[in-house]
Amino acid sequence: MRVLLIACLILTLCVAGCTDLQKNPMADGAGLENPDAPGQTPASVARLVTLAPGETEIVCALGMGDLLVGRSDYCNYPPSVTDIPSVGGPKTVSIERVIRLEPDLVFATTITDAATAEGLRAAGLEVRIFRLETLEDVYRNIEDVGELLGCPGNASSLIEGLRERETAVQAATYGREPPRAMYVLWDDPLYVAGSDTLQDDLIKRAGGINVFEDAEGYIVVSDEAVVNRGPEVIIICEAHTAGTGDIRERLLGKQTLSDVPALRTMRIYTVDADTVNRPGPRLIDALEAFSACLHA
Repeated sequence: MRVLLIACLILTLCVAGCTDLQKNPMADGAGLENPDAPGQTPASVARLVTLAPGETEIVCALGMGDLLVGRSDYCNYPPSVTDIPSVGGPKTVSIERVIRLEPDLVFATTITDAATAEGLRAAGLEVRIFRLETLEDVYRNIEDVGELLGCPGNASSLIEGLRERETAVQAATYGREPPRAMYVLWDDPLYVAGSDTLQDDLIKRAGGINVFEDAEGYIVVSDEAVVNRGPEVIIICEAHTAGTGDIRERLLGKQTLSDVPALRTMRIYTVDADTVNRPGPRLIDALEAFSACLHA
């Protein structure tokens, strides 16, 4: 049962477009295009399919939601996109369903199953793969999507507004002692975010220090390691608690963690799942939430 729960948590992160425990072989580093399968961008895009929630949110934030003819099962924001036909989940995309929608362009991420992207390209579809692991990736990909969809001005305006909010967060925390923080996905075993994860990037941009930044990806750690690292703030995603009991209460009641500063001072917080796990425009909401937790 525990293995199943952890597998579900990993899938949640994959759905969001965050860093996976194992890099997708199609990931080529930062950038828009997968160099292994170059193609010509359509002169104009009238029909678009997105295979990740973050990309769907970017398209809609640019005012181009009318182009969407297909989405993934997990694309549910803005609410209007739920009326658009779904083509499956991030690992269960129906290639046949996508083909029937006759898109000019398909947006995927490095979490998208490699065989899916290859199958779509083999069918003659243009597929663009985005890497979305940091807030800077989001800015760059908003710009790229704006260019692809013919609305670079909208993209520039959106990025400008998001950067202003990020700057405001940094200004509000300037000069403060950075608190030591830990992001928890699950508590049995204790599963946390290390470096090269979206949550690590948020902690640092919000003026904190990730106590497990020396470990890459999402990792299982011991209670002893947490005590030794001494996080002053612990952040938990709401979705990881729903239906599985209260992780916060279990951590607070764990005797082996009683010496952890965050638990002694009750500085353990929950944050909204979609904003934290979906690398799109609402990631700024997550940054502001992290800042509020870290500097409360």
